[in-house]
Amino acid sequence: MNEPSNIDSTILKENSKKDEHTNGIQKESEEVNDIEKIRNKIKPSSFGLKPKNSSVCIDSDKWYLTLQESSKKLLTNPPSIKDGIPLHIEQELRYLGCELIQTLTILLKMPQTAAATGQILYQRFYYQKSFAKYFFEYAVMACVFLASKIEESPRRCREVINTFDRMQKRHSLKNTPEAFNEIPPIDLDEAYVHLKNNVIKIERQILKTLGFVVYVNHPHKWIYVFAHALKQTDNVELIGKAWSYMNDGLRTDIFLRYQPNTIACACLYLASKTLTIPISLPKKPRPWYEIFNVYEKDVVDISKILFSMYKRHKSVDWIKLRSYVKKISPKNMPSTATADRCDFT
Repeated sequence: MNEPSNIDSTILKENSKKDEHTNGIQKESEEVNDIEKIRNKIKPSSFGLKPKNSSVCIDSDKWYLTLQESSKKLLTNPPSIKDGIPLHIEQELRYLGCELIQTLTILLKMPQTAAATGQILYQRFYYQKSFAKYFFEYAVMACVFLASKIEESPRRCREVINTFDRMQKRHSLKNTPEAFNEIPPIDLDEAYVHLKNNVIKIERQILKTLGFVVYVNHPHKWIYVFAHALKQTDNVELIGKAWSYMNDGLRTDIFLRYQPNTIACACLYLASKTLTIPISLPKKPRPWYEIFNVYEKDVVDISKILFSMYKRHKSVDWIKLRSYVKKISPKNMPSTATADRCDFT
């Protein structure tokens, strides 16, 4: 009689152990689930992780419009076209703006690097915005003002405005009996304050549009590097002509189309062909510019762009272009009272 009872007790003990084991497993799984829920609520530390803005491209290469198919369309269809400005007028406004920036920096006794930076910023800005929405004269002054700070040759906003005003008055009096008269400085009145505020607003808009990517990789240094590689450092005329071609090219958009080394090679190529006594740069075993990872097609295209610029028979008419832009978008132009008092009409 004792044996069955012992068997039953052992069975009960085994069953209880199994129940305890299963209960233990369930409790462990519940604890694990609770721990996972708590972990999911805890936000991981940002220590050692990349900041959120690390994906922002701050390289100047992002402004080469020929690198992507989407940006290539801007070269033939810039934003101003949508606002009714024909392509040839748009190109004239680009040329005029760059010409004004170059002259303004010379009058302000700023280095050529500042002039180049200002012109490239001007070109970049108007491939993102329209001439009909942002008055080009304000942009000219803003680009010079911004370039002076970028290239560490700062000029006060008042100096930029005064110099531009004097330059504009000289231009309006050109070929008139009053051309050699003394030009009075701009009055520090309400019109001046309005003008200064507009220049500062455009400067901020340029920075916002460009994403504060205002670094410019100037190709001027490559001219001397390549001339040294070609053993032409003693050829002052060659380097001088190439340098001049590059500065003149700032009036075009080649700096938004090609890399600096490509532009430098094209300028040296043109200079070698237009010297007083033309020289022949190495072509064997292959053309010299291919050593610098530059292709013949790009050199020829840049040469054509520069030659087309030199074929201009007439200078850009500043007054006509200004009146044209004013008619296209009068809302964004200076008011009549302000324009008259600033002598901009």
